Amino acid sequence: MKLDDFVSETIKQIIQGVVSAQEFGNSKNAKVNPLTSRLAGQGEGQAYCEQTGVPLQQVKFDVAVTVTEETSNSEGGESIGSISVSPAVTISTQNSSISRIKFEVPVLLPTTGAEAKW
Repeated sequence: MKLDDFVSETIKQIIQGVVSAQEFGNSKNAKVNPLTSRLAGQGEGQAYCEQTGVPLQQVKFDVAVTVTEETSNSEGGESIGSISVSPAVTISTQNSSISRIKFEVPVLLPTTGAEAKW
């Protein structure tokens, strides 16, 4: 797979996963990647819900994707009925690559006994 296809498909699947989680969160008094999120201060820091003041949890993902391609070429093998004779020469080539994907999704978890105000 070409790099641009890999990046495109990865982002599409992350978006679809977030949309699915948002639908579930809405039914459980939680918000996934809420519009009301704000950072507390400048730069990196704790994010919170602007409307409720409740801190957001950053759900971090670190996914490793491994792709393996293998080709083999055999010479001299035979099959007689249910008996197999292994080839005298087997040439095998294997290429593999590992890609890491890291991303975070802010989540406003439900609070016990509190009504949602969003």
